[in-house]
Amino acid sequence: LVQAREMKTLSPFSLIADCANLVGLSAVFFQDFESYRYHHESINAIDWSSFIYVTAISIYALEGVGLILPLESSCKEREAFPSLLKKVIFGITSLMITFGTCGYIAYGSATEAPVTLNLEGGLANFVKLSLCLALYLTYPVMMFPVNEVIEDMFLRDASKPSRLFRLSVVFFTALVAYAIPDFGEFLSLVGASICTLLGFIIPCYFHLQVFDWKELPYWQIALDSFLIVFGLIFGYLGTWDSFKNIFLDG
Repeated sequence: LVQAREMKTLSPFSLIADCANLVGLSAVFFQDFESYRYHHESINAIDWSSFIYVTAISIYALEGVGLILPLESSCKEREAFPSLLKKVIFGITSLMITFGTCGYIAYGSATEAPVTLNLEGGLANFVKLSLCLALYLTYPVMMFPVNEVIEDMFLRDASKPSRLFRLSVVFFTALVAYAIPDFGEFLSLVGASICTLLGFIIPCYFHLQVFDWKELPYWQIALDSFLIVFGLIFGYLGTWDSFKNIFLDG
């Protein structure tokens, strides 16, 4: 699947992955409902000791921003893409909030991360199988812009992708996933470093460079400047915290 040269070729597999995700999430919701009980213990709303870690994981969600332009270019009606993107982001955000809330309502302070560790019996295996299928089918979609960038950098003729080169990239990512003992910490490292740079610093910097400062309202200049400073400060703190947890404390 990673050998696909056009994003639209992966559309059927992406649809199957979405269905697998939906089935898996529905099964988790069903298990949450079955396991619901009244909890007497108190649950801390915020654990400040994990604030940097949680924020870095949240920022990691911006790693999908690289797919926006390829998806837009593959749309038949590109003018409708911004509206569709807003609806999808709102829907996914609402689903994730509901998903997390239901998990805590069902299992209380015993809620694991991920919540699939709380599931028992055949349903747990079914959910894991569904999520693995979804992950397997969305991997080529996520790698599509990555392959384009890497091939432009390392291949002489990027218009003719090398099957062996793309296969080596797949093996490299599998090796990284196998070698990292706590993949959550690795996601935190990527979120604090690369995704902070990709989601906050670079877009704001480009926005200030493309437009003349005299053309921009003061609030836009102030917002861009704030996001750049925030990205630099949090990028340093989050990267050091994740690096320390992986290589020093681990």
